[in-house]
Amino acid sequence: MEQPLNKSKSLLSNKARTESYSFFKLAAPMFLTQLALQLIQVNSVVQSGNYSTDVQAGIMLAGNLWFPVMVGIGGILFFVTPMVAQLFGAKKIEEIGPLVRQAIWLSIPIVLLGMFILSKASWILGVARVDPAIIKYSEEYLSFFIFALPAILLSQPLRSLCEGITRPLPITFLNILMLIIAIIGNYTFIYGNFGFPEMGARGAGLSAVIGTWTSFTILILYLRFRKEFQTTRLFSNFDFPNLTTLKEILRGGIPVGLGNFIELSMFSGAGIILGRFGSEVIASNGIALTIGGLFFMVPLAVGNAAAVRVGNNVGAKELIAAKYSAYFALRLAVICAIIASILIVTYAEFLASLLNQNPEVISLAVTLLFFAAFFQIADGLAMGGIGALRGYKDTFGPMKIMAISYWGIGLPVGIVLSTTSLVVDPMEAVGMWIGICLGLLVAATLMVLRVKETSNRFIDEQHN
Repeated sequence: MEQPLNKSKSLLSNKARTESYSFFKLAAPMFLTQLALQLIQVNSVVQSGNYSTDVQAGIMLAGNLWFPVMVGIGGILFFVTPMVAQLFGAKKIEEIGPLVRQAIWLSIPIVLLGMFILSKASWILGVARVDPAIIKYSEEYLSFFIFALPAILLSQPLRSLCEGITRPLPITFLNILMLIIAIIGNYTFIYGNFGFPEMGARGAGLSAVIGTWTSFTILILYLRFRKEFQTTRLFSNFDFPNLTTLKEILRGGIPVGLGNFIELSMFSGAGIILGRFGSEVIASNGIALTIGGLFFMVPLAVGNAAAVRVGNNVGAKELIAAKYSAYFALRLAVICAIIASILIVTYAEFLASLLNQNPEVISLAVTLLFFAAFFQIADGLAMGGIGALRGYKDTFGPMKIMAISYWGIGLPVGIVLSTTSLVVDPMEAVGMWIGICLGLLVAATLMVLRVKETSNRFIDEQHN
């Protein structure tokens, strides 16, 4: 018999300790998974920065294009995780494999669309008035990286399977493998070591292709031959596309993809807009985003774990437990965010200097990192809320919140403050980050209210 939620509010209660353990089993591997992905980008930034500031700026701007594509249109596939989690919670294990096979069908047109968008990178950056000398290096990087996109997106349904049935460790190990390949590959191909030609930005793109396809191949083989995944019936049949299942994925997944794109377009759009101020501003902004992104992996992992925990409980029709998991995720995200803020403020200059040795770049990056420290709590609450709501399969509400907060407030305010004299003289990067902070604060407030409303509605509907 479930206990009422209000009898176990303390983070030190028995129920909290049990929930902490469940979250840790999910969130720790998910954190390492996301951290490895972020470190792949950090490695590209560091090694390209040591090679050339212009090459570094070009790769950063390329990231401002491919990452929103990957988690924007590719984010449609992220909805498969709570779908798998609910099936797992309802003990409908044999339905998981067919669902994942349909998601793989859906990923094929998504891959083609993503590759088409990346092929137009030079035009997009040109419209944003980025220095043509920097666009050149973005093009060089993407000319190889575009072929990594299929492996990345085709892996997502398989990743959702692992995470949804609470077995995220295989993905963690494979991402660590990709990180190792990226470190060795960038050192080899960017600089032309071990007898290979010096490729600069193209070398970083080639390294990404090798790492992503290696990981994807190993993941398929692992799932095919490990006994614990055989009950999902992933490889038991060949299915043609099923419109009913595809529509269900799209109905929940399109808002996820749009929400991801809206959030990341605020950051990536900020980077592209700031491109008009030169490579030093681009590098400073990229450094702050890269370091902030490393700390962001913690609330992201908490949110991903919340999607699984809440989804498992909803599938099992344990709605009081689902609400507890949702609220626990919010509290845990805040605690982690406070720690992150302290670390960023304390070590801002040291962290910035690891990525670039230019004193002007470091000085501006440190200023921007103070803004990053300020919005850690807001970002943590937003991500914890988004994850919990995905567990309820509530994706349209968070998408609306992000559209209002990021496109309606954050990015417009940032553009006005950074590039115009409507309020004050153009503040460049600082003005843009003020807008970002404001958007995140609004999003966090609305997301917490949405979690409260959704969790209570599910409980009320069960009792009626």
